[in-house]
Amino acid sequence: MSSIFLLAFERLLSRAPGPVFPRARQLYLRKYALEPDDTSPFRTFLLDEEIQEASGGAIRIRAVSFAVVHWHGAQVAPQVYRDYLAGQWQLHPDDITPVKGESWFRDSGAWARFTAAAVYERAAPTTLVSPPADPDAPGASAAPIR
Repeated sequence: MSSIFLLAFERLLSRAPGPVFPRARQLYLRKYALEPDDTSPFRTFLLDEEIQEASGGAIRIRAVSFAVVHWHGAQVAPQVYRDYLAGQWQLHPDDITPVKGESWFRDSGAWARFTAAAVYERAAPTTLVSPPADPDAPGASAAPIR
């Protein structure tokens, strides 16, 4: 598995709303891609996840599937998606499945699903809202409200 892909996966999940807020979490995961910028005609999103929570608040998230979106574009051949994933993430999934007749979240483009092994683990949080490591990160902030 590509370390750059795993780092992007961890960065995304470290900023996502917690599982206790399922609707906000789903909106976040459909809106924010793994790519750090939006200059490519393709974007990669976490599509399905399996969440395990421990009694102390620790969490383990296993990716079930991902989506690669042809941003504001029409459906393309599976090989085009494969080429993008290989070049961007050094991933070579053999189960790319274009989704026909369905645009990605808010008509953002045609997409395909694929699987890749990725796991994120976090120890029990110490506060309800944790500040992101990146001050420009989308999502909640622990900064005081003035």
